[in-house]
Amino acid sequence: MLRAVIRFALRQRLLIVGAALLLAVEAFPDVEDIHVQVIAQWAGHAAQEMERSVTLPIERELNGLPNLTNLRSISMFGLSVVTLTFEDGTGDYFAREQVLEHLQTVSLPSGVTPSLAALSNSLGEIYRYTLEGPAPLTEKRELQDWVLEPALRTVPGVADLVAFGGMTKQYQVALDPNRLRSYGVTLAQVESAVAAANANTGGGYIEHGYEKQVVRGVGLLRGADDIADVSVTLRNGVPVHVRDLGVVSVGGAPREGIVARDSSDDVVEAIILMRKGLNALRVLKGVRAKVAEIRALDLPPGIRLVTTYDRANLVNETVRTVRENLLLGAALVLIVLVVFLGDWRSAAIVGAVIPLSLLVAFILMQACNVSANLISLGGVDFGIIVDSAVVLVEAFLVRLALERPEPGLPKRELLATTAQGMGRPILFSKAILITAFMPIFTFQRVEKRIFSPMAFTLSFALIGSVILSLTLIPVLASFFMGGHRAAGETRVLQRYFAPLLDWAIRRRRLLMACAAGLIVVTLVVALRVGTEFLPELDEGNIWLRVTMPVGISLSEAKAVERQVRGVIRESPAVRQVVSQLGRPDDGTDSKGANNLEMYVELRPRGEWGRVHDKDALINAISERLDAIPGIDLNFSQYIRDNVEEALSGVTGELVVKIFGPDLHVLQDTAARVEGVMAGVRGVADLAVEQQFGQPQVQLIIDRAAIARYGLSVSDVNDAIETAIGGKAVTQLFEGSRSFDVVVRFVSSARDNVRALAALPVATPDGGSVPLASVARIVLDEGASRIAREANQRRIAVKCSVRGRDQGSFVSEAQRLVAQRVPLPTGYRITWGGQFENQRRATARLAIIVPVSILLIFVLLFSAFGSMKYATLILANLPFALIGGLVTLFVRHINLSVSAAVGFIALFGISVQNGVILVSEFNRLRELGLPIAEAVRRGTIDRLRPVVMTALMAALGLLPAALSHRVGAETTRPFASVIIGGLFTATLLTLIMLPALYQEFHEEPHADLAR
Repeated sequence: MLRAVIRFALRQRLLIVGAALLLAVEAFPDVEDIHVQVIAQWAGHAAQEMERSVTLPIERELNGLPNLTNLRSISMFGLSVVTLTFEDGTGDYFAREQVLEHLQTVSLPSGVTPSLAALSNSLGEIYRYTLEGPAPLTEKRELQDWVLEPALRTVPGVADLVAFGGMTKQYQVALDPNRLRSYGVTLAQVESAVAAANANTGGGYIEHGYEKQVVRGVGLLRGADDIADVSVTLRNGVPVHVRDLGVVSVGGAPREGIVARDSSDDVVEAIILMRKGLNALRVLKGVRAKVAEIRALDLPPGIRLVTTYDRANLVNETVRTVRENLLLGAALVLIVLVVFLGDWRSAAIVGAVIPLSLLVAFILMQACNVSANLISLGGVDFGIIVDSAVVLVEAFLVRLALERPEPGLPKRELLATTAQGMGRPILFSKAILITAFMPIFTFQRVEKRIFSPMAFTLSFALIGSVILSLTLIPVLASFFMGGHRAAGETRVLQRYFAPLLDWAIRRRRLLMACAAGLIVVTLVVALRVGTEFLPELDEGNIWLRVTMPVGISLSEAKAVERQVRGVIRESPAVRQVVSQLGRPDDGTDSKGANNLEMYVELRPRGEWGRVHDKDALINAISERLDAIPGIDLNFSQYIRDNVEEALSGVTGELVVKIFGPDLHVLQDTAARVEGVMAGVRGVADLAVEQQFGQPQVQLIIDRAAIARYGLSVSDVNDAIETAIGGKAVTQLFEGSRSFDVVVRFVSSARDNVRALAALPVATPDGGSVPLASVARIVLDEGASRIAREANQRRIAVKCSVRGRDQGSFVSEAQRLVAQRVPLPTGYRITWGGQFENQRRATARLAIIVPVSILLIFVLLFSAFGSMKYATLILANLPFALIGGLVTLFVRHINLSVSAAVGFIALFGISVQNGVILVSEFNRLRELGLPIAEAVRRGTIDRLRPVVMTALMAALGLLPAALSHRVGAETTRPFASVIIGGLFTATLLTLIMLPALYQEFHEEPHADLAR
């Protein structure tokens, strides 16, 4: 079959050269699990009530859904968020349908309607803007809600818009309890009157002459004056209007969050979410076009739409990084080809494999829905891709130089015979390399989504390179290639290498002992190499989370926000600061008023002044912010923060979760864990989730007292809810826009404990009693938020690690916590975050890597028919480890999953070199050469392709190993391991494998190297 493919390609030469493909590229892979979020709001209710009445019923009903792997929730003031995580492979729409179906049967309090969050993910926040200008906050928020949001939702790919900050417009009826008492009017009467005064109706139609006239009853409220004119009751024949009982005004709803940008202290922000699975650049193209249209047509005078975040900037920067690395790598590979082949035409023929192999890879990626991103494309090594073509072209050059085609034997026939002979080793070497990637294909969850696209991309490119090497290369060789002797540089290399090889073969036992000693020394060095899950990828920004004391008011938190924003803006490295205090009104972000998040956009590093790296910048900002009392800091990055929160429910590089039933015990245990971890070297941004300590005014209803007045608990609760919290009794329409009409007491009647005690509660006899007569007022502390996971309450201790590797930090912290923090019965601790991902990936590799090595051994055995030769080739693997580990140690790079993937690829490349040498030794011995001559000649003859393939593989990744552009951090360990490992593996393979082969060879037989 192989012969037929090669000959078909040579007959159909013009059919082989062809096409190009454009592939959409993302900045980062989507690492998030399949999840669905259920959001429910119940205004004015404390965290305990939210957990008991909303969260727990939803959790109980959704437990046991098909493919459900994790269920967690947050209950806080007025908000419940339940997050369900599903197994990989579960369809998003299937998961959402299951959740919606089961939500129909949940019994919830009146007025609570759960909804699903938009079909987006942690990478979905692709665009942010603010509305700034002198207009009132209610007008800017109205513009956002009723003009800009509907327009932007029409953009294909936009899943949702989240408005943050500003004030939502309301018509507010502020009642004076003294006036209510003097007129003998109850709060319920006002609510009913206002609601009943706002309605239209239909009366069918009447016929008038030749006309059909529709009958309408028009009674909708048209503004504040209409509300004030509403009649509540009659007193002595005189109507009592709403204006007699209080004041009607247009104002803003109580705020849950405030946004600021640079010097603008209070702005309206909008966050555009992309639908999951789409390409950000394509969606952003439509978003930017719509924003330009809005700026031109829809903005009132004085209001500016300011773009604060555009994902396209990051995507373009990472694409630039990949493009630069690939182009430089390709250039270096081509230089090696020209130098070693000594013929620019031969180098060009091999170089043609690069773009066409990528073409094949892109076609297969598109067909298999494999994402193209910074990591999947950044790991492509052109040197590995073209090595099959190099081996084949080198064989063509030698054959054409030694055996000029005879008139009766066309050049095509000579090339076909040569390609046919080289086809089997090429196929086996590529099969071995792809088999080496098997551990990557078996990764799970986060590591799978990060690295499996890279393994698929490289495997697809290798498949393309094999196809092209056996088809296109012979075609191009038949057109352009002639016989050419080895380049002078190659002859010099052979001349200097030959004495070293002779010495190694003579002193092979001493050489083996030295190699074993070198491996032992390397293992000692490896113990000093730190470990982590992944190096932090620089997004070009800082995401700062500031946690203030629980119970802090929004106005006091705003004062702290101004201080923090002022400190950050003083840094010359900062281009822009956008702060978010609290949470948006729609409940899509479960944060309280004590939570402040800041997006800090950085200038290019050349403009940072005295600070030259990001860690130093963070340390400088942190030192200045430490002067502000009562705040905890956590430094992260925009996308990373979203991803961490989506994966574990807690924002932090390392998360310690404590599970148990009692909030007080959880808080106390977490504080002790925090105290222990504070003494571990390398800890940074250490903080405990503050789930307790929310000041509360508890109105404890006296059942005996309400019975004496003929009241029920619901009567008193209704009075508390409406008079203090306010109640939307109807909506007022302004064209297509609608706004709540809210009834509540004036602020002076509800803004302190004494005023609350005097609140009138209507009695059945038409009178009223003060609230203090039917309820006891207690000042206490309660829960600010209640986190649950796996049907248990939990609290989290979170931190970052700086100046130390994550693996050793976690090991020390786990040991100290286990020794010093005894857990009560019924409580348990888990360690998560990036450490959890690292541990899972390491455990997986410990099983799969030996299996893949065994499969490589089977392939080698099938290729050579000898267990001894298969073992000799696999003996190269420790030599590859030497260079890779030493490179990590010298460059101060931690052993991460990225580096482990580099070692996996390195093993495959190292085995290929062994296959080339052993195949040549066997071929020469079958020709009758003595063992010593076969080994020496085979090594010298194969020196050029072995060194070329190693050099090309190393130089192809050299730009990625040295790059410091945005996004280079994740591919740097991968590239460094391969470069360092190839150096030692190639050198030791060229001198150790010949010595080992001569020491442990077998006699030739008919099946050898068939």
